[in-house]
Order: sequence, then C-alpha cells, then structure tokens
Amino acid sequence: MKKLYGTLLSALLGGTMLLTACGGSADSGKAADSGGGDSEQVTITISNWLEAEEATEAIFKEMLDDFMAQNPDIKVESQAIPFNQYKDQVLIAGTSGNAADVILGNSQMMSAFNGAGLLAELDTEISQDILDDIYPGYLEGTTYDGKVKAVSWAPHPIAMYYNKDLFEQAGLDPETPPATWEEMTEAARAVAALGQDDSGNTIYGLGIPTGKVAHSGTVFNGIFYAFGGHYLDESGNVDLNNAGNKAALEWTKELVDEKVIPAGLEIKDLRGLFASGQLGIVFDGDMGRAAFRSSSGLDEAFDEKMGVAIIPVGETGRSETVYTEHQLGVFAQSENKEAAVRLVEYLISEEAMVKYHKSNAVLSARESIATLPEMNEDTFMEVFNKQSETASPLPATNAMFDNAMNEVTKAIERIMVNNEEIDTVLDETNATITEMYAE
Repeated sequence: MKKLYGTLLSALLGGTMLLTACGGSADSGKAADSGGGDSEQVTITISNWLEAEEATEAIFKEMLDDFMAQNPDIKVESQAIPFNQYKDQVLIAGTSGNAADVILGNSQMMSAFNGAGLLAELDTEISQDILDDIYPGYLEGTTYDGKVKAVSWAPHPIAMYYNKDLFEQAGLDPETPPATWEEMTEAARAVAALGQDDSGNTIYGLGIPTGKVAHSGTVFNGIFYAFGGHYLDESGNVDLNNAGNKAALEWTKELVDEKVIPAGLEIKDLRGLFASGQLGIVFDGDMGRAAFRSSSGLDEAFDEKMGVAIIPVGETGRSETVYTEHQLGVFAQSENKEAAVRLVEYLISEEAMVKYHKSNAVLSARESIATLPEMNEDTFMEVFNKQSETASPLPATNAMFDNAMNEVTKAIERIMVNNEEIDTVLDETNATITEMYAE
C-alpha cells in the first residue's frame, strides 16, 4: 500500500500545483478587541468544494460565519477547490504537511485520504454522545481498522422512485409501492408490458445503472446485498464470485433479456427516462428529485407523478441499500485539532443541519436530528430518513476503490450486453481487482 501511495503522489506532484493555503501550519493571531481586551484567536482552514459550487456557496459561508460568531476565538478560512480537482489537490497538500485542518470528502475520497495517513483518529476527540447518535451504517463508513477517522455529513442513501402514472396504466395501485423484491419485480414487468408510450418510445419497468462509469459498479453493491451477496468477505478480501452476487446478476440479466431493464445505461440516462415517463421504477439518491424536476420541465409539479419508498425487502429480510455521503475529517498533522474538532461538531449539529436542510434539503446522519419534524416536512424526506436506518456503507476500504468499481462496471456490461458467462467474468474481475489492491 505504501508503494501505491508513493507512486500515485509522485505522479500528482509532477503534474499539479500545490495548494498555497495550508491548515497544518496555520499561525495564531490576535482577535479584534470586543470590549473585554484582546484574546487569543486561532486560525484554521477547511478544504471543500461547496464554496466552489453555486448551489452550496452561500449556505456554506453562512454556516462558517455562524460558527465564528459563536466561537470568536476561532477564525475559519475556506479553501474552495473545484470537485474534479479536489481529491488530487488534498492528497498533494496532505503529503506535504499542508492539508487544511478540516477536510471535506466523500466515501471514496476519505478512503484514499486515510490510506495516505492524512486523517486523525477522532474516537476520543469527537463527543461520545455525538458518535452514539450517528446511525450505525454511517458510523461504520467512517471507521477504519476500528478507529473513527471522519464523521458523516449530508448522507445520500439510495431509495426507490416510481412513476404513479405508469403504475396506474399497468393496473397497479399507485399509492401502494412494492414492499418486497418479488413484488417489485412483478410491478416492473407489468409496467414494461405497456410496450410504448403515445410517441412510440419504449417503456421500461426498472432502471438499474449497468454501464459506462464507475458509479454503476458502485451502486450495484446494493443489488448484491439485496440477494445476500457481498463485495468483500469477512476478512476484507475481494470476493466477487459468491452465491448472492451470482443470483443478483442472474436476476438482472433475466430482466435485461426481457427488456424490463434497459442495458448499458448510466444513472444520468435513467434519470432522463424516468423524468420523461419511460421508466416505471428507478433506484436513486435524494438528489434525484431535483434532477427529475429539472429534466421533466415540470419543476415541482413532477412530484405529483412521482412516488418514493424505501428499497423493497430482499433475500436478507431487510431493505438493503448503499449510500454516498459527504464526510468531515481532521488533518492528522493539524496544530489546532481542538479548534478543528469544534468546527466539525458544529457543522453536524442540529442548528447547522436544520439550516443546511432548509437551504439544500440535505439529510443528517444523526438519529436525533434525522427524526426532527423540521427534517421530515414531507413524505419524500420521511422516506429517505427512514432509509438511513438500513443504509450500508460502500466497501471503499482501498484507495483504488473507484478503479475497482470501473472493473465491476465492465463485468456487468460483459454479462448484460456481451452475454458472457457469469462465473468466468466474476473470477476474472476478482483476480484483476485483487492484483490492483495489492500494488
């Protein structure tokens, strides 16, 4: 693993400029006189992409301003980095000892940051009351080798959307979504049996990403789990060719061959089909609603056509799904860890999360906050907060996880589109990823 990070970071250092602002070596200064004399003020930094994006820039600045107003002994400086440059920039800065004191990331990024030794252990730094309040699945996703290295912030569990108009046309009750995997399968077949819409477009019953990008392989982990399968075995080794995974792929292939599931599409394609009324059911995160509203051209009026429910119960007897999320970590070399932890605790607090939710409809990973009326203002939010109870973390335990998910996506395409034999594809993909992880 050390060899992997050395090779990766050497390449990055040769082709990318270092971040100029640094958190680990932030200087302390004097705060302005507030009537009681000068007091020590420490400056910390937080790296993020939120301030670089129009949808989150204002609310992120507002939350930082609120924190500083309540903590006049701490000044927070934001390092805004475009998302597509973010991971590389943080890795470069961190290996130079210059990462921000607080590091924003997602599940895949944090795995890489942890592997590079950038993240501080937070087990004894974050309040135990807060850690106990985080849903187990979300806490598991930020725990490495038994140590909490980050905390969940704004999770995105994947749930089920369905088109009420298509359900009604197919003779299904649009107010009673399928509760089991078998019910969902039959509902998808019934919708697909409609054939075409009035414009001659094919109507599909169910949309699952099966091609082109790493995201397809990533979210397919939820399908594996629904059939009792797994990506990693109990020892943490890649173990793709297991009975549950084979059953999941056989089920998917059967529905692809029946033209119930469209083959080789990624999530953006499926969102377009769902928004245009050509797809009965699709699995997506809470951000899907905004995408459907926009793509349909109906804005909030599209909500009348859209139902939402937790993922149906599968072979394990529970609603199996995965999530993506934003996470917050503290730089291991930060000279101001106490101040950094205070900022992290504030950002995941009830005050900040309710405000963030009102602005951007985000979820909270903390049960006490997720169950607040302010966080459950409609059925949509109630469903996604309910889904948080059984959402599982992505098995992103290796810095090469994104690359591995590309290989899983290729495997799915080989099976769904090229009709290759499942056992052979899984064995070959397992060997490829195992070798990749060992480098």
